[in-house]
Amino acid sequence: MSLYAFAVLSGMLLIALYNFKPTSVIYLKRLSLPIICTVFVLLLIIFSNTAVSSASRGLNLWLNVVFPSLFPFFVASEILYRTGFIKSLGILLEPIMRPLFNVPGCGSFALAMGITSGYPVGAKLTAKMREEKLLTKTESERLLSFTNNSGPLFIVGAVAVGMFNTPKIGFILLFCHILACITVGIFFRFYGCKKTSGKNPECSNILKKFKKELANTQSVNIGEILGDSIRSSINTILTIGGFIILFSVIINLLLETGVINIAAAFLSLLFPLSGISREIISSVLSGFFEITTGINMISKLEGISFAQQLSAISLILGWAGLSVHFQVYSIISKTDISIKPYLFGKLMHGLFAALYVSIFMNLSIIPDLESQSVFGYFTYTSDWSCLNYFVKSIENVLISLAVLIVMAGISFLVKICKRLKE
Repeated sequence: MSLYAFAVLSGMLLIALYNFKPTSVIYLKRLSLPIICTVFVLLLIIFSNTAVSSASRGLNLWLNVVFPSLFPFFVASEILYRTGFIKSLGILLEPIMRPLFNVPGCGSFALAMGITSGYPVGAKLTAKMREEKLLTKTESERLLSFTNNSGPLFIVGAVAVGMFNTPKIGFILLFCHILACITVGIFFRFYGCKKTSGKNPECSNILKKFKKELANTQSVNIGEILGDSIRSSINTILTIGGFIILFSVIINLLLETGVINIAAAFLSLLFPLSGISREIISSVLSGFFEITTGINMISKLEGISFAQQLSAISLILGWAGLSVHFQVYSIISKTDISIKPYLFGKLMHGLFAALYVSIFMNLSIIPDLESQSVFGYFTYTSDWSCLNYFVKSIENVLISLAVLIVMAGISFLVKICKRLKE
């Protein structure tokens, strides 16, 4: 069946090339999207069973995992924004976020929630800050590059427990993922940076400004805020669900037609001495489109070292996949934030995460660490109900607030040290 589909697509391509004229370039650009959609529809007809089953898995993933995991984060963040708390918090955490990442203190909220919640909460919060004019365009792009991350619920629960049945590796992957996130943030502090001299006026009299901002906060209607927050969160969740289902179908069609395998074979010919097997390349290419499918394929590979498996998984976790990137693009499309710095930041994130995992495994800190692969697609979901995901998500919200409190304490210590030096 895959050969038949490949022959049909090749014939369509040959016909298009035969009738191609140099003067038709502008028309080809306009017709590119309709042509892609037409090919996609043909593949849906030819591989109808694959399309239906993959769409069903995507729907199950969204309804039973993503919805209960992300919904509390979206509602809580919307409420905090509408009460004016984020702006006050930004003043308090300026001494940490500005020197490290060259973003305002309010960016700490996106950083804490992005680390503990998962994709695409960091992008949602960054876009909201830009809409509220708490960030400039450059600061928004700088912040987005490192705050949209995979959460511990997916890394520890889905990957470590569900796919490898080894909880220890979850903490290794999570630690390296966060470390790579911070590394990218430090690198991007120089993005769009102009040379300035003198002290930053925002770093002085922080406590007075914080009290003044809290005093200026207007009273709000709880019922109105709660209703608006839930409606906004539902719209975002529905959009995310659509992307998850669509890309679940796309990646499985690419696997069914053999496109991924052909691309992997071509890349393996380009790097014959790299020592990277064709199977790893094929799995990483799958993860390039959709993160869960790629990681699940890597967990099933045999005949490769465990360190290579974890490095490849870290690369995919850092990159996140086109499915997540299109979710981010849909979220920031209403703002003037450019997607290009974010994509470059995610590529750096994946490379740094893979490097850190490779170094960590070579140090042999945990010598008895072995892979115990559990075959199947998201097998861990059989043990956790939808309610448990919701409870875990609420716990992550509390962890995010605890992280913000710790950062606030560090901010006060930094301020006190500066005063003592003066």
